[in-house]
This record gives sequence, structure tokens and C-alpha cells, in this order.
Amino acid sequence: MPTKIMSDSGRRYFSSAMLGFAVTAAFVSYQLLTDVQSPLSRNPGMMMLFLVLCPPSLLSIVFRSVEVGSNAFYFIWIIIGVLNGALYASLRALLGNRLRRPD
Repeated sequence: MPTKIMSDSGRRYFSSAMLGFAVTAAFVSYQLLTDVQSPLSRNPGMMMLFLVLCPPSLLSIVFRSVEVGSNAFYFIWIIIGVLNGALYASLRALLGNRLRRPD
């Protein structure tokens, strides 16, 4: 009989965390595609959408001097991605408990 590695609730939290990390990856990809040297320009509406979907991205303002595409750039955005994943998993846990609890 195979053993379960992760419970159903753990799987839901993990998938929520991966969604948060994927949103951050999409944001970084959008920034790289619309870099200053790119012929594509950044859409302010799209930037606001990513800001709402990835609140930890505000931390990137502190590291404005980091060059896009450098190792430091990717390191900072990996940290932001992990924080966004933790935020999504936490929201899933809070909302899941709130919705299950009879009031």
C-alpha cells in the first residue's frame, strides 16, 4: 500500500504557494520583455495588476540600483517569489478555515 506524501489540505496550500510564485515569475518575465532596451513599452495597467497580485514586489523599490538581468536581480526576485508564495498559502489557510468554520 503506497503511503501518502502530502495530505489534501497540504496539497492545496502547496498549490496556492506555487500559484503565488508563478505570478511573480510572470511579473519578472513581463519586466524583462518590456525592459528599457525592448521595443515593447510597459502598460501601466498591467504593472498595477501585477502589483495587486504580488504585493511583496514593492520590496524591489528598495533595490532599484540592481541591474536588470544580473544575479542580484534574480536573487531578489526569487526572495520576492517565495514571499508571494507564502502570502498565497497563508491566504488559502485563512480563507479555508474561515469558510469551513460554522458561525
